[in-house]
Formats: sequence, structure tokens, C-alpha cells
Amino acid sequence: MFKQIALILAFFAAALLAGCSTTPKQSDRLKEIQRGFLDALPKMPNQLDYLENAIQEAKSDQAWAEYIQLSRELWTEVDDANQLAIEFQVWSTFKNLPQPTLQKLQTSSEGNADLQNWLRLVEATQQKPILQKQALRDLREFYPTALYSEHLLPELQNKLNHPATVKNIAVLLPFSGEYANISLQIRNGLLKNHFTNQTNLKIRFYDSSDLTELKQTYLTAIHQGAEWVIGPLRKEAIETLAELKPENLLALNQINDPNIKQFNFKSDSEATQITHKLQYHDFKRLGILTSTASSDTNLAQHILYNWIQTEGNHAVLKTYPTQRPNLRAALGSVINEPESEARKNNLRWLFKEQIHFTPRLRQDLDAILLIGSTERLAVFKPQFKFFDLNLPTYGSSKLTPAQLQQTPPNKDLSHLIFPTMTAALTKTPLKTPFEAFGWDSLTLVLNQQNLAPGLCLNKGMTGKLSMQDNLIDHTFTWAQYDRYGYITEAPPYVPPKPIEEEQEPVEPIEPVIPIKLFDLTQTDTNTKNASEDITE
Repeated sequence: MFKQIALILAFFAAALLAGCSTTPKQSDRLKEIQRGFLDALPKMPNQLDYLENAIQEAKSDQAWAEYIQLSRELWTEVDDANQLAIEFQVWSTFKNLPQPTLQKLQTSSEGNADLQNWLRLVEATQQKPILQKQALRDLREFYPTALYSEHLLPELQNKLNHPATVKNIAVLLPFSGEYANISLQIRNGLLKNHFTNQTNLKIRFYDSSDLTELKQTYLTAIHQGAEWVIGPLRKEAIETLAELKPENLLALNQINDPNIKQFNFKSDSEATQITHKLQYHDFKRLGILTSTASSDTNLAQHILYNWIQTEGNHAVLKTYPTQRPNLRAALGSVINEPESEARKNNLRWLFKEQIHFTPRLRQDLDAILLIGSTERLAVFKPQFKFFDLNLPTYGSSKLTPAQLQQTPPNKDLSHLIFPTMTAALTKTPLKTPFEAFGWDSLTLVLNQQNLAPGLCLNKGMTGKLSMQDNLIDHTFTWAQYDRYGYITEAPPYVPPKPIEEEQEPVEPIEPVIPIKLFDLTQTDTNTKNASEDITE
């Protein structure tokens, strides 16, 4: 249309000149009209195309100040719908820049108000939805002239206030092979969550056992309408799907890829949680006894490392083999029984006769941490009586029973304190820990907008659920085996009362002169005179 207007103007100018008998010199007025016409060219469609091309070139060259300026120029020449499109395009461009680039721009463009405004919007929208609401309100209040405040910001706020409800979920689990039994438990827990809460949701299950077909299985699930995918379970399967760069995926294991949301059955922070628990009780000297199983040894070493980071803390770490262990000797090594036995042998050699001997055990431990299976620890704990040990004893989450609601009592573990799942202490329809894991996987997907650093979901069956850098962890509940061998909630910590020192009597600086008290009931002459003196 603008080209047609230009042709019409040119046609009328030519006709005007042809109608004259002679061709006069162009007047200054005509030159001004021509210059005005040329100045109006940026508003023409071909000039809008020129601006769009210039914007793309600035983006390719990463000339961000020019990119913002050209985008603003184009924004002023289009209607509201296209203005929103331009705002969205600029925001998406900066949002997808690497974090180091954004940080560099933050410091190098302090004098460019437009660019700083866009960086503020990117920073706000990188936060979790529960924190993003306030951040966007702040932008609207403090930066009302920012380009995005016209259309994009209200759209983002409206989307946050009316989040889309997840209606279709796909679950990828290996239903054949060695993980089939675990997969069935996860499926059962997920379905129990679904039916208990009556969610308006469609859930489809897919077999992820065949890694060669996994990508196609995932794409099929997406094609069939899945908005979120839970799974897969094996690390190799997660690494395979990571090549597709999936967005709405909750992996049920942990790999080295910060772009994938990951929820692991084993808590990544168990060592830290145990360390904090022991420090909260103000223990200083710790004995650690662990099996040589890799998972147990790794946990023990992490606890030891965390423990000695605090000044004044000390610890001794001993191990016992997983195959045919001498458990009595292992426990004795922690409490220095061999050293006491060596002293006895020296005395027997010195006196050349048998000696009645009771080992003198170390007295400097505040607590003992036992790491291993329930069966092993059930053998260790009764030996405390043999050694006359009366120390607080702790275990790991391995003591969580395999059957949550049908756990027989185990008196051999009496008074042993350990971290466990919430479902182990609460009456629920869940039967196993993996069912609790499946339950929480659905809870996370349906509440993912409420996860943010420093915040947690309190209704998890594995514990309080929190997320940091796309890694979702659960905080354990602390339990203990009572004197009858039943699992109960661990009692709250009561700090010992400080010992009050006896105060020595304070000697007076000057002797105190006793005051003589008069008995006003006496009737002798002196008393009468005294009382009369007071009343006069």
C-alpha cells in the first residue's frame, strides 16, 4: 500500500511538470515536500522490513544496545498485537542467553536503562512461580516506563495468577527385567495418590525397558498429549532422553545434567541431615561403624568429612566386611577393646599368672553411629549390654522397614534412632517405600509451580520435598525403635541442664553492727521512757 502511495505521488508530480510550456527550476517548496516524503519512508512497509532485518543482524552480532534500540523503533510503528510480539521476542532472546553472558551484560550496561530493564525482567522470570509473582509486581511498580510494561508484563502476571492445570501425564518405567518389581511399586504409589485425591487427570504408562526404543516411546507419549513425563528410572535411560532436551520431565534417578529435573529415591543430603542431627544434640566425639558396602562406606565417609569440619569435633571410623563379619570384634574396635586386651596381656606376661580381667573401654565417645542393614544392626545392638555401653545410638535410613504398615517389632533394635520416611510413621494406604516414592512423584508434578529454593512441600510421603538446581530432595523424619521394638517418632531433644556452681559466701567489707530491738510489751522504766520518746 505504501508503495502505491509513492507511485501516485510521483505520477502527480510528473503530470504537473509536463503541463508547463517550459521546465522551470524546482522551487524550494517542492524540495521540502520531497524531503518530507523521504523522511516518511521508515513508516512504509519496506522500511519496516528493513528494521526487522537490522534487528536480526544486531542479534547475530550480539550488539545488544543496538538490538534494543531498533526493537523500540519498530515497536513504535506497529499496532498493539505486534507490539506484544516484539516484547515477547526481545524477552525470549535475552532469556535464552547463557548465564555468564547475562552477568557480563549486567555490569557492562549500567548506563543503558532500556537494556537494564530487560535484564531485570529476565531475572524476575527465572525465579520459581511462587517468587515470580512479587518480582513482577515490583517491576510494574518501580519501572512503569519499561517497554514490556505495556503488554508483556500483564500477560505474564495473568499466566501466573491462572496457571494451567496438568491434565495428561505419561509415566515411563521399566516394567520388565530386574527393575520390574520396583516399577510396579512406583506405579501403585502414583495411582494411590491419584485415586485418593480424585485428581481430574489422565495417566498413561509406557514400558521404558528397551533403551533402543526409548526416544520413540517418549515422542509417542508427547504425541498422545502428555504435558509432563514422569521417569524413566534407570540412569542410562535418563541419559538417553537427555539428548532430546526435554522440558517437562521428572526423572526418577540422578545424572550429571542440571537441565533435567531429577527426583532420586535416595536422599542426596542424608549425610548432611545426620550430621546436623548429631550436632544439634551437642555431641563432640563420634564413633562410626559401617559395613564395607559401597553405599554404606560412601555415606560414612561423607558424615565423617562433614563432622570434622566443625572445630572441636572428633570421630573414629571403623568398618566390617559384608561377608561373614565378626560383629563383636567390629564393635570392640570402635570402643578400643583390643587396646584394653593388649594391656591385660602385658600384665599377665609381667606377673606370670592369669589375671581376672574386665576390659576398660574408652570413655570419650558421646554417641555411636551404626551404618548397615537392619539384620546386621540387630546383632550389634544387644552387644552394647555385654560391653556395658550406655551411649546414644543412631542408624541410617536403611532401617526404614520394607513393609511400612506391617512391621513386626524388633526388640534387638530398642532405642536405636534413625532417619526415615514420613509414611513410616503415618497411617497411609502405602505399603512400601517405593510406593511412597511413586506417590511423591505425582505430588511434585502437580505442585511444581510451588517449588523454589528455600521453600518446600510439606505433604510429601518420603519427607518434606524441596528443590535446588533442579535436584529434588526429601528431608527425613526422625524415628526410633522403642523398648518393645516398635517404630515410633523420636522424642524431642532436651538439652542437659547446666551444672550450677556453688557460690562461696561473700565476706562483708565492714562489720555489721546489730541493731537492738526493743520489746514494747515490757513495762520496765527504761522501755516506757523509750516508747514515750518515740511518740512525743
